[in-house]
Amino acid sequence: MSWAATLPIILACAALLFAPGFVVTTALGLRGLPAWAGAPVVTVALTSVTAIVSGSAGVPWSILPVLAVVAVVSVVAWLGRRLLNNKLGYETAPWKFRPTRAALIQLAGLGAGALIIASQLRRAFGSPLNISQTFDNIFHLNAIRFMLDTANASSMNIGQMTAPGSAPTFYPAAWHGLVALLVQVTGAPLSAAANMFNLVVAATVWTLGSMLLVRTVIGVKPWTIAFSAVLAAGFTSFPLLLLDFGVLYPNFLAIALLPFSLAAVAELFGLGAKPAWHPVARFAMAPLAAIGVAIAHPNGAMTLVALAIPVVLFAFVNRYVIAGLWRKRWLETIAALLGLAVGAFAVSKAWKILRPEESASTWPPFNRPSDAIGEILTNSAMNRPIALVVSLLMAAGLYAIFRTGRHYWLLGCFAVTAYLYIVVSSFPQGDFRMLITGVWYNDSYRIAAILPVTALPLAALGFGFLWDKVVAWTKASSGVARLQQGLKPAAFNVLGIVAGVMAIGILTIGMQGSTMKYEVSSTAGNYRESTNAPLVSTDELKLINELGVLVPPNDVIATSPWTGASMAFALGDRLTTSKHTFDTHSPDIDIINNYLRDADTNPEVCPAVKRTGVRFALDFGTHEVHGGRHVYPGLDDLADSPAFELVAKVGDAKLFKLTAC
Repeated sequence: MSWAATLPIILACAALLFAPGFVVTTALGLRGLPAWAGAPVVTVALTSVTAIVSGSAGVPWSILPVLAVVAVVSVVAWLGRRLLNNKLGYETAPWKFRPTRAALIQLAGLGAGALIIASQLRRAFGSPLNISQTFDNIFHLNAIRFMLDTANASSMNIGQMTAPGSAPTFYPAAWHGLVALLVQVTGAPLSAAANMFNLVVAATVWTLGSMLLVRTVIGVKPWTIAFSAVLAAGFTSFPLLLLDFGVLYPNFLAIALLPFSLAAVAELFGLGAKPAWHPVARFAMAPLAAIGVAIAHPNGAMTLVALAIPVVLFAFVNRYVIAGLWRKRWLETIAALLGLAVGAFAVSKAWKILRPEESASTWPPFNRPSDAIGEILTNSAMNRPIALVVSLLMAAGLYAIFRTGRHYWLLGCFAVTAYLYIVVSSFPQGDFRMLITGVWYNDSYRIAAILPVTALPLAALGFGFLWDKVVAWTKASSGVARLQQGLKPAAFNVLGIVAGVMAIGILTIGMQGSTMKYEVSSTAGNYRESTNAPLVSTDELKLINELGVLVPPNDVIATSPWTGASMAFALGDRLTTSKHTFDTHSPDIDIINNYLRDADTNPEVCPAVKRTGVRFALDFGTHEVHGGRHVYPGLDDLADSPAFELVAKVGDAKLFKLTAC
């Protein structure tokens, strides 16, 4: 598949992510950037909840139940807003389709940032059909196929793939459900749909959310908001890191939703810069965002909770202490204090409940505290190269906060993410580290990826501070004054725009240098198809692509997931005995894994084969994704077994047919 052929998939993905949520955000009274930035967050929330409800109700997963839920929620939101408008005299701002200079500047920034990120991912993926050759991708891609086969995308059902017949358990499946919808709508190959979904999320959802967060901090300053879109493409820690390491697709989606979600929390507590959101949107968007982030990944929700702590505390101090309202409204102050106490109790309980078992949180520290602090200040977490331009702008942002005495809540959010990274990367393993960062599996990569959520608005704030200084200097400059007198106003304005574009262009070039090239190259290494790829080699992939002709649709293939053979389920659309390395096998599958090659002599095998539908076996050798050795005796040396005949062979990859049963 060529990259040109992915354009319809990308457009369909953008429509899938933005259209449902945009109907709801506009019904809630949002306009302009907040409406567009919030649209995918609402879409994720509504589709993931719809998937759970439709799965429980037995309604097949498709775009239809999503559209039905969006219609109902939109009508309720519209009626609620109209009622509030009539009762309290609010007015909803009308839509303005006339392009203003400010809107065009911000749109240009969005286009530049989105194109840069899309270019980064294009180079990282190599081909639209390439897959991440990493351990977790066995589960993620097979989970999408499982949803398509079962017509069930519920986060309470996905566990049936690895443990059939087990009790329902929650797994964050928002990412998988949306990719499954994209495959249904477009008919795209599963691997291409996953890659294009990630590309659209990184280029648009993350970028728009970052722009809105910056606007929430500083107000409507077009050049700074536009530059924040370019900044979104300037960090190695996100979005590339989680498409490189892991691969952590659910975490990736959750973090992409965080900038808007943090902005919604700031608006909820009255810390957003003007113009304020419509009251209905102000009180509805933060809970909706929290639902979307939580089902995308619970530790994304706990990240949002952690970032909300300084927002809530600053809002309380600002209202009741600094403004002195506690003297006039002491009952309200007591009620607010009680609310803080209840919130703290709820957070502590959620922190304990959502924290994984210690046995699943074994990632060790690798840094010293001083090194961790240095990596935070230089935006080089996880031993990446120093991001000089971004770090200088971030330093300017920190200076601006202390100089102006404003935006301390943002500084608090930055301190939270910084402290989490210091603890996870440099504190010794023990109860305290488990308490603070166990929610993130004590995984430094996961916490490194959230650093840009707060570093980006700081860097944008620094850019805005420096921009205002330059503008003030030019206005006071006698040379600029003479130039303005010698030019027509329109020509002088054009000259100012050109100067602004050149300044942003120079900074962009600086941000996209060796630092980003390193991370793009690192990510590309995990997507490269080769003869000795860790998960699925070139020969193995070619054989998988032929399974549609070689294996009837209802026949099951015996596979070892460790060798990548179980990717035949996701990529070849054929049933396999294993779909993940951590499968819980039935007794019949255990018999097949241990004795299938002896089907002609072992009396237990053929009954197990008949019950499971196994008719074929894939032999991908002994090369495993993690370089280990997991023995499946029943699938070894099938060429020497009289119970099998060779059907197809591509290099060392072989497909055998069971003839003994």
